[in-house]
Amino acid sequence: MSKQEVNKTLIKKVKDKELIKDFYLDRSIEELADKFYNFKFSFHEHDQLVPFNAQIRGYRGVVDNEDSCWIVKKISDEEIFFSVLGELAYFIDLSLQTLSAPNLLIKIENSYFRASKVIKKATQISGYNYLEEPLRKELANDLINRWLMFDEDRNPNNYLIIHNSKQEALIVAIDYNHADLEAEEMKITGKEDEFGWNRAEKTRFLTLLKPSNFECYTINDFKERLDLMKELTEKYLYHIALLLFNKFVEGAEEKALKITSCLTKRSQYISDYFYTWFKNKDQSKSQKSQDNYSSLGKTFVDFYKRKV
Repeated sequence: MSKQEVNKTLIKKVKDKELIKDFYLDRSIEELADKFYNFKFSFHEHDQLVPFNAQIRGYRGVVDNEDSCWIVKKISDEEIFFSVLGELAYFIDLSLQTLSAPNLLIKIENSYFRASKVIKKATQISGYNYLEEPLRKELANDLINRWLMFDEDRNPNNYLIIHNSKQEALIVAIDYNHADLEAEEMKITGKEDEFGWNRAEKTRFLTLLKPSNFECYTINDFKERLDLMKELTEKYLYHIALLLFNKFVEGAEEKALKITSCLTKRSQYISDYFYTWFKNKDQSKSQKSQDNYSSLGKTFVDFYKRKV
């Protein structure tokens, strides 16, 4: 994908030059990976950089060589690969035209840290009615991203709202700590009797991605995101993974192959699920067939088993 292909939808949605720069939307994947790798970070002495809920979880504030603020948390050597996968998850969101907080593995003074960029002038999404448009449709499409990444612990703390100069609300996804890019089995599968995923509720908060909230949509509402996901070919994902893994991970090629294989299988499963479900839904507006719906989840579980 070229720079224009990767970022054109986000640039059009965000509009403001300052926001485009803050989220690095004017750079290709390769340019951005190189930029992140060459960032220089230094600790900031003022705690006001760090949100209170991050402070109590052990995060500190740093600034990069462009004077942007980040929050960081020291990690062990055993956590390095997991943190690199968080960076890969961020790049996947970017490729899916999803506005998200940059997430990196960085090294300062011979120690490794998980870093997330501080989003300026942002508020928690819980202060908004996110079941009204256009936020509702954005969250409906975000279900595709989180299903692809097996990020099933999504709640209001995982999304921020910012505004551009036209006072349009923009959702920013944050926090990849619960994403699982390594699992080879389908941890999240399509339900048998209704549109949605089978997942384990891990949070006391009401998830924003409750599929029953989105049954009002048609396949046309998801088509753009699904088409973008199809463009995440194994070759493309391997290229991105290797860009990131080569910096910090031993056995980078083997691990990149494994991760990209997992992701492409999930992508096929999710795409087929959405297209089949919403096709059936559109055809049955006047006469709903419960038998067809109840067999749908089993169909896709069996489909995945044949693939692996």
